[in-house]
Parts: sequence; C-alpha cells; structure tokens
Amino acid sequence: MPAMPTITFIFLEASIEPIPKSIINHPIILKDSKRRKRPPSEILLDDSKHHAAMKDLENCRKRGRPDIIHFCLLSVFDSQLGELSDVYVHTIDGKIIKFSKGLRLPRNYNRFVGLMEQLLKERKIESGGKTLIEIKDYDLKSTLRSIDPSQTLFLTEKGRKIDDLKINVNSRNAILIGAFPHGDFDHKVLEVIKNFNPVYVSLGSKSFTSLYVTNRVICLLEDLFDIT
Repeated sequence: MPAMPTITFIFLEASIEPIPKSIINHPIILKDSKRRKRPPSEILLDDSKHHAAMKDLENCRKRGRPDIIHFCLLSVFDSQLGELSDVYVHTIDGKIIKFSKGLRLPRNYNRFVGLMEQLLKERKIESGGKTLIEIKDYDLKSTLRSIDPSQTLFLTEKGRKIDDLKINVNSRNAILIGAFPHGDFDHKVLEVIKNFNPVYVSLGSKSFTSLYVTNRVICLLEDLFDIT
C-alpha cells in the first residue's frame, strides 16, 4: 500500500441544531415535544417533522436536514478512510463537532438524532473513558488553523474536475464538503475558506448531493492510495 497522506474531512453548514427560540412555542414543536417527552429546546430541528414551523426561519431551505450529515458520516466511517481520517462537522449555526477515528455511529436515523440531541445538551459523548464525539470550543477558522493543511480541497461546482486531483502523500489535506440540501455556502464561510488558499474541486457543472460528493471523494482516495 502506498504511503497515506493526512486526511481531514470537514462537512460544512450541517443541519445539527436545536429548535430555534423563535419557533419554540409553535404548535407543531409543542406537539413533538409532548410526544417525545423532551423539552423543545432539547429537540433537533427536523424538516420532516417541523416543516410547518420552519417556513419563516432564515435560510429555512438549508436547515432541518440532519439526515444528510448522518448519511455522509456513515459513508466515511464505513470506509477504510474512517479509521485513518479526522472528521469534523461544522454546523449551520457555527458549532464545530469532532468525531473520533473509526467511530461506529448508529445506523438508525432516530438513534442518530437522539445521539446528536444528547451531544448538544452535554457537549461530549464518552464511552469507556474515551471521548467519541465532542463540541469544540472554537470556530471554523480556528479549526482550519489547528489542522494547518498543506492543501485545502473545497468541493464546489465552480472548481476544476476532480479527476485531475493530485494529493501529496507527505501533505496534510483538508477536504471540505457542503452538508446542506439547497442554496449556496454562507458568504462568511467562504471568506474563512479563502484564507487557506483552497483548491476548488468539482464533480461537474451542476450541483450534486452531499452524499454523492462524499462517496466520490472516498472512492477517489481509495483508488489513489490502493486502500481496500
């Protein structure tokens, strides 16, 4: 097997957020709270359950889709790269969540939601004295600074073709993938990324789902480094 570079996945603007205060008393939210016997402030925003309450939220089309990051994380951790790569999730409200290497996430969506709700409440998930998932005390810029990537690969339809991608095995590579359903990256997020001289990488001229992008990147890296 060829030497492996250092790979860090960062999923951007993922829908891991509690019910916003502006809709916490909406009848749909209160009904869900009663059904789950959990305070509204400790429930994860989910468009499939809270759509009627979300209509007036800012950027509502980008929010309430924790299923997207669930699928993307399962793809990473199901692959050999999950044992080798650092994984961070940047949430739509600016939190940074770090996932330990080789993590076994719940495959059931409802169990994943419950785990994320526990994380938002306690800020850390531990097992056997080991921290598995935690909310870090810094932002996206500080995260990238701590990684100090030699190369920042930013997946966007405005980039160059992914088939032309070159990765130096001696470098630290940060791979940035959007994890939201609609719209574009927040301008503040784009400004942060620009500070790290990103290589803009594309799968094609149109938009693709986050899961498809994640799987293509995984397959490319596995082929490049003969990971089986």
